[in-house]
Amino acid sequence: MAACKPEEYGFDVTFIWEDEKSEVSETTEEDSVQNAKEINRDDITCAICLLVLREPVQAVKCGHRFCEKCIGEFHLQNPGKCPKDWQEIQVFPDVGKKREILSLKIRCPNFVDGCTWQNELREKEVHLKTCGFVTVPCELDCGEFVLRKNV
Repeated sequence: MAACKPEEYGFDVTFIWEDEKSEVSETTEEDSVQNAKEINRDDITCAICLLVLREPVQAVKCGHRFCEKCIGEFHLQNPGKCPKDWQEIQVFPDVGKKREILSLKIRCPNFVDGCTWQNELREKEVHLKTCGFVTVPCELDCGEFVLRKNV
């Protein structure tokens, strides 16, 4: 799995913690979005890629969770086995966990470059299509990469 692409497997995201909310956004106490601090990190992490679950599935007997693609690739070499405890497993789509994860508040992956966007994880891909802090090839075909906002 060392060569896995995060956009195909787990999410690599920066959550907004409760104590940061007052500094970075105008959320209220009525904000019903579940906060990342209230969630056990192990409960939302793929046991294979160790990133936040993408298209989570859960093992029926042992309860371990995986990204759908991660367990699919694992089963190519180890059919029907759990990578955590090596028991025989069957998995099912964990729709509730997916909904929970997609509702978590995150920062834009480009926040280190100055982007102040923050929203639910489910909105990440839509934002990245227009984020001014995404690196794009220069329109002059000079081979350089610049921030979208500077194009």
